[in-house]
Amino acid sequence: MKLHYHTAFSLTISGILYLFFKSWGLALGCLISGIFIDLDHIYDYLREHGRNISVRNFFRINNHAQYNRIVLFWHGWEWIVLWGISAWISGWNPWISGVFIGLSQHMFLDVVSNRASLQSYSLIWRWKKKFEFDTIFHNLKGRKYSYKNISSKK
Repeated sequence: MKLHYHTAFSLTISGILYLFFKSWGLALGCLISGIFIDLDHIYDYLREHGRNISVRNFFRINNHAQYNRIVLFWHGWEWIVLWGISAWISGWNPWISGVFIGLSQHMFLDVVSNRASLQSYSLIWRWKKKFEFDTIFHNLKGRKYSYKNISSKK
């Protein structure tokens, strides 16, 4: 899912959480985690396309799924489980609960928008598949374009 959609959904859910619970910590935890989980895409971009980072090419490469391997370290159900347990153990601390909700809604939206299987968002499963993009996200093969075409588009 594109950044502006994640931002809109995170703002909406954070606003709803604030309206119901009157907690800035809950709302901000949700907002920040719902958007910034995508920072893990930077690692994959740098690993596959080098350090010559261009914001424009970064978004094109991600939007067109231009990867041979993809780690997506923070995109894992394993993290959702750990944050959920942490929220529960902490007595539903607003910040921890907000992060839990933000990460969960982000992952749900990614699964739906990418029409991916649930296992595609398991870090352990991706690791077992050697992070091979076409194996993990076989349904996105049609969205892939050559890197030359992407980087030369105006």
